This record gives sequence, structure tokens and C-alpha cells, in this order.
Amino acid sequence: MDRIEGYIEHIIFRNEENGYTVLNLSMRDEEVTVLGTAPSVNEGEYMRAEGEYTVHPTYGRQFRASRCEVTVPSGGAALERYLGSGAIKGVGPALAARILKKFGDDTLRIMEEEPERLSEVKGISERKAQEIAGQVEEKAQMQNALIFLSQYGISLSLGVKIYNQYQDRLYQVLRENPYRLAEDIRGVGFKIADEIAGKVGIRADSEFRIRSGLYFTLREASAQGHLYLPREELLRRASDLLGTDAGQMEKYLTDLAIEKKLTLKTQGQDVLVYTCQNYFLELNTARMLQDLNLKTGEDPQRIEERIADIEKRDKIRLDEMQRKAVAAAAQNGLLILTGGPGTGKTTTINTMIRYFEAENLSILLAAPTGRAAKRMTEATGCEASTIHRMLEVNGGMVEEDQEEPARFERNAENPLEADVIIIDEMSMVDIYLMHALLSAVVPGTRLILVGDRNQLPSVGPGSVLRDMIRSGAFPVITLQHIFRQAQESDIIVNAHRIHAGQNILLD
Repeated sequence: MDRIEGYIEHIIFRNEENGYTVLNLSMRDEEVTVLGTAPSVNEGEYMRAEGEYTVHPTYGRQFRASRCEVTVPSGGAALERYLGSGAIKGVGPALAARILKKFGDDTLRIMEEEPERLSEVKGISERKAQEIAGQVEEKAQMQNALIFLSQYGISLSLGVKIYNQYQDRLYQVLRENPYRLAEDIRGVGFKIADEIAGKVGIRADSEFRIRSGLYFTLREASAQGHLYLPREELLRRASDLLGTDAGQMEKYLTDLAIEKKLTLKTQGQDVLVYTCQNYFLELNTARMLQDLNLKTGEDPQRIEERIADIEKRDKIRLDEMQRKAVAAAAQNGLLILTGGPGTGKTTTINTMIRYFEAENLSILLAAPTGRAAKRMTEATGCEASTIHRMLEVNGGMVEEDQEEPARFERNAENPLEADVIIIDEMSMVDIYLMHALLSAVVPGTRLILVGDRNQLPSVGPGSVLRDMIRSGAFPVITLQHIFRQAQESDIIVNAHRIHAGQNILLD
């Protein structure tokens, strides 16, 4: 690992939220571009950094810092430049020069220990002297806080977020309830908070620990694909995590529900426990689906004639269920088309597209992944995109636990502009993405959801396609006939036999 040090010459880029910084560092014999996470930085400050040199294909030689330490220069021209760089609000180059002329190498000590004396400098009132001192003190507090947090394995970027959240209340929060970090700040999580709690003397059976552990267990289940957990399962998992008897924890579920952090839903003999966000998403998704689930009033005879025209023009022959699927797409605001491999889903989708094109309706095609979208484009001859791209994502992933949650430009206020939207590979869509999609679709738009109900469910929470089919609330067309080309594929034939509970065929 290399070590470098020098004065910050110029700050090229700075993300105040996570501390990521790109700057030019002036060393004795060269100037180097440094990239990394740093606490509050200003031009003129002295930086020590550890990391390694790399070569960027465009920007050349750079230093990627894994650790940075910034100090205020103690005196001379470096301190004058630091003070005049804008690091201290209200102090420009001229005033910085007067301060240094008055106090010389004692300037920094005066600012930290006798700030009222700054008013001895022309142009600085007593009030302004106190403001300058306050800024100097705040920077010192942040630096000390980041050093303190690093003892618990907290990275500099996460430490910046923690300090910005609590400021001078940081130490009080850590002493009284460090589990607040897991609730308030993305990226901390229960395990980091629990480690801090153990070091500051929080008891293992503390109310704060049990409540945080219950919530963490539910969030972890959500990350594993579960929208909720049955109460007994949640208590069992939390008991294993915390090493605490499940009976001691049950009362805290009610408290968390009252505080609207959890939702308890009775279903038969069971009590299902959701995060409030997941419960809202489930209910609102169901409501938006119902809003789309309308009849279009299309004439069945006209639909049949149009389908027959397409078959003749494209020289294809649809089977009965494929024809029903195209007709159902024309007659319903919402349709689910499902079927295993080789059952003609692609031909059916293409016929739907030709039908809607003949009606002069605008169509959007999308799939959950780039690979699926590419296959859809190749199969239909029409451009398909990922759902994220179609919704004009601006941010990271859509899941609630991600560091930078996604924001979509297409939403209820700025909906998608299309008469028909066809989504392929629906089994891969979780509740978060489904809710974002439906939020951008206005009633009156036809939504066609295509997928194989027997494929593995989404990685994120919720088996959206499977649950919609099981509900019986929406029109579903299932393609089952395996076409001749598919019948020649051992993989496709045996996939269907396995699903039907039959032995596979071996040549």
C-alpha cells in the first residue's frame, strides 16, 4: 500500500452525502489526482492518504485512496490559502491575509481557544468572530467523530452519513440507543449497530435490541423474497438471531405495530407480520391492478375477423388458445398470458402486436432484465427495453434496502404514454418493481403480462405473477399445446413431463 501527503490544490468533484471526492493533491515534486472518500475537505488543507496508484484509460495516472486524513495547516502561506479558499464562510483571501498578519503562526490556536480575539482584526465583529470559531469547532468535531466511529469498523463514507444525521447528538445516540443507526441510516444495519451496542454496554435483553432485532429479521426476510412472515416464524428467527426467548419478544410486536413500523394481519388462525412499506405496496398494487381490470367493449366478431386477417397475411395458424389469448388482449384492460417453453407465447405476442398496430394503438414492450429485453426484441422485431429503462430510472435499485434507492421519472404524475404495454418474463418481477410499473400506467391502458408460472419466482419480495393467477381475479390464458418444433427438443419435452409428474424420456 502506498502513502502520499500534500496540500489540496483543487477539488474537482465532491458528493457531500457520502464524502466521495476527486481532488488534485500538490506534493513536493508532483501533483496527483486523488479519488476516495474523505471527510469535509477544502482547498489548502493538508491531506495524508493510503491506497494505490492506478492508470485510467482516459484520465491517466491516479491515486485511489482507501483511507484519508485531512488536517488544517498550522501556519504560513498554506494556512492563509486554506482560510481564503472558502473553507470558512465569510472569510475571503483579503480577510485571511489580515488574520495571518495579525496572529501569524498562532492563528490556529487563537481560532480554537480564544476566538473572541479575532475581533481585533479589522473587518471582523465579535459576532463574526464567534461564527468563524463555530465553523472551526464543527470541522474539528466531525473529524473526531469519524475517528471515533472508525473504531467500530465504520467506513469513512458511512461515518460521514452518520455524523450528518446526528451532528452533536451523535455520542448521546450511541450511548442511549445505537440501534437508531440501523433505523435512520441506510447502510448501517442491525449487525453494525449491535456490535456498537455491545461495546458501549447495552444489555443483550435490552428493549432497544429486541425491537431492532425483530425489525431486522423481517427486513432480512424481505430481502430473501418474503413479503411477510407468520408471527411464529418471525419470533423463531429473531430468537435465533438475538439468543433471547421468543416469549419475551412477542409484546414488542404490538408496540412496533402501534408505532406503524410493522403491520399485523390476521389470516385464519395465523397472524402475518409485514413491514408497513410492504403491506402498503401489496394493498396499493392490488388496487391499481383492479383499476386496470376493465372490459374494453370490443366487438367479438370484429376481433375474430381481424385475427383471421393477420393469420392470412403472416401465413400462420394459431391454435384455439392462442386465438383466445389475442381476443382476450383486445377485450380486457388487463391480461395474463402464461405457458411453458414451446407453447407458442412468442407467436401469440407477435399476433397481439400486429392486431394493435392495425388498430393504430401505440405499444411499449419491456422485460425485467436486459437479456430478456434483447430476446423480446429479437423475437418480435420491435424494440423492447428493461422495465427500469422504460420507467426512466434515476438512481440505484428499486428495493427498499439498497444504498441508493431508485427514483423513476415515469410515475403517477408523469405516466407512460402508450395504449398497450406488454411485459415479458413476469415471474422475475417483484412487488417493488410491479408497484413502480403500475404507478406509471393510467386506467384505460391495456396491460398484458406474459410469463411462465412454473419458473422460479423473483429474487425480491413477492411472487407477483403466481399470486395474480392464484387469486382468480384477473383473466388468464394458459397455453399448453407444444408445437412441432418444440416437440423435437428433448429439453422442452422433458421440462413439461417433469411439471406433469411424469418420468423423463431418455433415448
